[in-house]
Amino acid sequence: MKIAIFHPQINNYGGGETVALTVASFLSKKHDVEVLCAAKPDPVKLSEFFGLDLAKVQFKVRRHSMMISKLPSLPSYKSSLNVKYLSDLNHYDLVIDTGTNGWFSSKLKAKTICYIHFPYFPEKKGWKKLTSPFLVNPKNAFQYDSIVCNSEFTKRYTKKFTDKEITVISPPVDVEKIRPGKKKNIIVTVGRFSREKKHEIMIDAFKKMKLSNWEFHLIGSFQENNSAYDAKYFEKLKQMASGAKIYFHTNMPHNKVLEFLGRSRIYWHARGYGETNPTEFENFGITTVEAMAAGCVPIVINLGAQPEIVKHGINGFVWNGTDELIALTNHLIADRKSCLRLQKGAISSAKNHGAKKFADAINVLIAVLFN
Repeated sequence: MKIAIFHPQINNYGGGETVALTVASFLSKKHDVEVLCAAKPDPVKLSEFFGLDLAKVQFKVRRHSMMISKLPSLPSYKSSLNVKYLSDLNHYDLVIDTGTNGWFSSKLKAKTICYIHFPYFPEKKGWKKLTSPFLVNPKNAFQYDSIVCNSEFTKRYTKKFTDKEITVISPPVDVEKIRPGKKKNIIVTVGRFSREKKHEIMIDAFKKMKLSNWEFHLIGSFQENNSAYDAKYFEKLKQMASGAKIYFHTNMPHNKVLEFLGRSRIYWHARGYGETNPTEFENFGITTVEAMAAGCVPIVINLGAQPEIVKHGINGFVWNGTDELIALTNHLIADRKSCLRLQKGAISSAKNHGAKKFADAINVLIAVLFN
């Protein structure tokens, strides 16, 4: 079978790219797989960063046309438009959209699956409506044979725009290969160094705690020439951290990230803090699950899909304000017995999101489409 994975922003090195490349990797074992993207990727670098075998995966790159390059829209949407209009999709048997939604023409002959991380278009007002790809061709929104959401949180918002049946399949986490290591007094967070991750909130909280024998480590991807990142924001974070036991790790290979999580005791997550627009919340949280599998106790914001993963007092804690984040963290530091109990709960519940379980669910969807 010839399969296309539609993911324009493959170079963003985030959760969406984890899904796209995981699907490409396991399907390429039995099928011809091409990833459709808008900028030239480095397959070796992608393979190393995500810890995936991409040897049999082909990447089909289409650069911006002159017309699209002049559009006054966000770069990510230009990329999606470019791939949509310049890629011939009718010679594929199956197209899996992991990067956008609402894009394919109803004339497309291939079977289609859409994996939605979060619908692009809810809650946008004023001029921001112009950045929504949904407006390019509204009648084509959700014209897929199968629709998948990454969480119940995402499903609730997607249901506002379609009556079609939606399946929830959480993103893949290779929990079978993740092991807790010898723990040290480390609080860690993982996420690309971009503003929506709210690193500054966590840096400020850690500095307020004045912990003499604990460290805070921030791990994430950063690319100076990628519009998804902000160099000024990254510099601001480093200035905020100056003088404290706060350390930054950029573009760390995936296996090294997992090793670091294995040495850490506590995992923090803050995306969505201070926001009211659900598009700014965490729509799943792959790194939260990875941290749990590695034996970190998660203390995460009580927004988006994070409460689906972390059950308060059972496998970690959720927080609503920074004072609560600090108090819950101090509680874990002081009560080692409670920390060990939650650690066991975190390791156990992380198994619900295994990579094999993900692959099996995707394969079932494909089998149903071609039955």
